[in-house]
Amino acid sequence: MWEDLQQEYEGRIEFIVVDRESDDGRDFARRHNIFYQPVFIIYEGDTLVRQDATVSRERDLRAFVASALEEG
Repeated sequence: MWEDLQQEYEGRIEFIVVDRESDDGRDFARRHNIFYQPVFIIYEGDTLVRQDATVSRERDLRAFVASALEEG
């Protein structure tokens, strides 16, 4: 599902996967105030637009990703 979303929205949305077990991943999580996993975050520039950790079904994740384009 994740790869499908990346292909579908390629060039319009940047998807970042963070490994919190790595030094870089922990640093990214601290900078973006991510204290739990999984979490999906939408940024526009440097501004947090929406954060959701309740996305558990493919349909909900697709709606969440599509909302980034609606707001942008």
